[in-house]
Amino acid sequence: MYRLILLLAILGCSSLAVSAEALSDTAKALYQSRCAACHQVAGEGSEALKAPNISGLSEAYIARQLQHFQSGLRGADQADSAGQMMAAAVVGLSSTDLDALASYVADLNDVRLFSERQATGFRGRGLYSVCSSCHGAQGEGNIALGAPRLNQQHSWYLVTQLENYKQGIRGAKSNDEYGQQMRAMAESVHEDDVELLVRHISGLGLQP
Repeated sequence: MYRLILLLAILGCSSLAVSAEALSDTAKALYQSRCAACHQVAGEGSEALKAPNISGLSEAYIARQLQHFQSGLRGADQADSAGQMMAAAVVGLSSTDLDALASYVADLNDVRLFSERQATGFRGRGLYSVCSSCHGAQGEGNIALGAPRLNQQHSWYLVTQLENYKQGIRGAKSNDEYGQQMRAMAESVHEDDVELLVRHISGLGLQP
């Protein structure tokens, strides 16, 4: 009897391992077919293709954005061409597919885009202080607050998203709680300060 129970336990573990491996293979195939052309194999993104660096982002944040693109909370505005491309990329995917993709991306090795901190002085630090309460002192993000990592993100992407929030292209819908919070923050940043703020963010987490 004991041997039978042990055998069933071993077979059960083997089945779980096979299932996990199959899910991983499915997620990899989905990423390669739906995401890699723009975000690249390592997830570092491409300015030419309007794709941000998605390596180093949390699974929870990625899953939420994929769901938002699919539901129309994000990427439905005609002025958001990159968002529309993302919305098209997730058409037809099940919730299981989205979860698998989020898990796969979250496991990608962290791609480092910047290696040197740029001096932005007291003004840069002051501008970022508004952001740090959610995104962290070094732009590392905060899963509990729904705030993604900002450091090691393309500067052009950060500028674009700040402008999208300011213009109501993103975060204007009542059921987008985190988006509304970000829109309020973005609206407080003067147009002349956007570049300095983003330059400061690009140097976060690096040695001075």
